[in-house]
Amino acid sequence: MKVRSPISDKYSFFLNALLKINKKLSGDVSYHLFYDLFKIRAAQWKYKVKANREVDSALSDVFQDLIAHYFRVLLPKRFEVLCEHKKDKVQPDIIITKNGKYWAAIEVKTTIGWTRDLVKKENYRKRLRTLSQTFGISQKRAFYIFEAARNVNREFLEIFEKDKPHKLRRHIYPLFLNNAHPFNLSEIKGNDRKNYYEEFLDNEIYDLYKRNRVTRNPLQAIIRKKILD
Repeated sequence: MKVRSPISDKYSFFLNALLKINKKLSGDVSYHLFYDLFKIRAAQWKYKVKANREVDSALSDVFQDLIAHYFRVLLPKRFEVLCEHKKDKVQPDIIITKNGKYWAAIEVKTTIGWTRDLVKKENYRKRLRTLSQTFGISQKRAFYIFEAARNVNREFLEIFEKDKPHKLRRHIYPLFLNNAHPFNLSEIKGNDRKNYYEEFLDNEIYDLYKRNRVTRNPLQAIIRKKILD
């Protein structure tokens, strides 16, 4: 029996949008990513207020799919982007092949949460060595993409905020200083954010992007340095 399902229809529309690869997408593609994340979280914030939900639903898988989507937009046809591809029990977030051969392995994080030892104790090195050995790729092309630098600690943030040289910069690439999250970037503070949400104009979102991007066109810069070089 068929029923009207606007929820599943909208979700199908979202997934189909991820499948549409517009190679002619112009301008700063990293801003498109920031805008997507910001607007999705704006919708979450509005929903939280109206539905009395106190915690965001997880966005890590959406972030992974958005990164993969924009890689497909930016990379030449000889590259293929695979999500959750598994080999010998090792399953990175994203694998990139070049002419059918493994080329790059990427772990992506919106936040590292309680696993801050990933950076503090350099556990990222062990993981990247495993990816390099398992997929037979150069260690240079096994790396992390973090959504934001602020999620680790103040020292880590300052490496990117103040453009300091550091060995971490060869392995971990934050796109933004702060997450693309209106809840955190809003002028509404404290418990008021549980009862009110803020609407942002597109030009305001763009200004927030420019203030928070780690470098100009960060996603394109990563691709040039780690995949195309």
